[in-house]
Amino acid sequence: MTDAQLLILFSTLSTGLILGAIFSLVAAGVTIVYGCVWLPNASNGQFFLLAALVAWTFTASLGWSSWLAAIAVIVLGIGLSYLLEWILIRRLYDTPNRNVAYFVVTLGMTQIMTGIFSLTYAKWSDQFSLPPVVDGISMLGPFPMPNNRLLVMIFSLLVLVLLFSLLRYHPYGRALRAVFQNREAAALRGVDVRSIYRLSFVLGSTIIFLGGILFALAYSFDLTVAWTMSITAFAIMIIGGPGSVIGALVVGMTFGFTQAIVSIFASPTAATFSYLGAMLVILLFRPSGLFKR
Repeated sequence: MTDAQLLILFSTLSTGLILGAIFSLVAAGVTIVYGCVWLPNASNGQFFLLAALVAWTFTASLGWSSWLAAIAVIVLGIGLSYLLEWILIRRLYDTPNRNVAYFVVTLGMTQIMTGIFSLTYAKWSDQFSLPPVVDGISMLGPFPMPNNRLLVMIFSLLVLVLLFSLLRYHPYGRALRAVFQNREAAALRGVDVRSIYRLSFVLGSTIIFLGGILFALAYSFDLTVAWTMSITAFAIMIIGGPGSVIGALVVGMTFGFTQAIVSIFASPTAATFSYLGAMLVILLFRPSGLFKR
């Protein structure tokens, strides 16, 4: 292979790894909420975009560093998701046809947030980006890699490892997994199911916020990224299996490399359609996903 071909190959692999890590992270947040509460949230992509836009506002309008903006958005995400669950979401747990009610409510939130973004941020710019957390380029062998994207990739993978450790070894994580598997049995064993619902919603939503910040640090974005990420994360969750963080990691990485490879030859939109096709096949032949809980 020529040097140019090797450079293209490395660029594709590194892009796939970064996208895969972010896809996996966001899908893990989605699968934690859906796998525990079994309610379809239509506003995940808007939360993702909200985090990126608020971080951009802090850096562009207030002059904050990306580090400070990221920390502020995470704190905001925790508070917002807690208030949202306490004020609105918890009231839907015991309603008749709660799946339909929850989906309609979150779909309404999606439309409201989309309208707000269009009336505000769309007037400022059609592309947004955050300043890099760290400058410079590292050489991985003969290949250059921006330090900022390298940091995003490492941090995304680290969060996934910490999340897996939390679910595997921490008492709250074990309680979450118990509710994932059988909420009635978990309640009989003394698990406060309502508290676990709240924990899963706050944890999952915060992870989605974090994914939005990391994506904005690695790539420029526009307002359509919310719909793309919502479709992608939901497809990853369905294929990997609701409640399976391992499934989110494996399928998310696969999607990331698929996106990077397809983008060389065609529009990234083609990759999104392939995700939907794969999701439909899984729903037909293995509705529980490739990695059952």
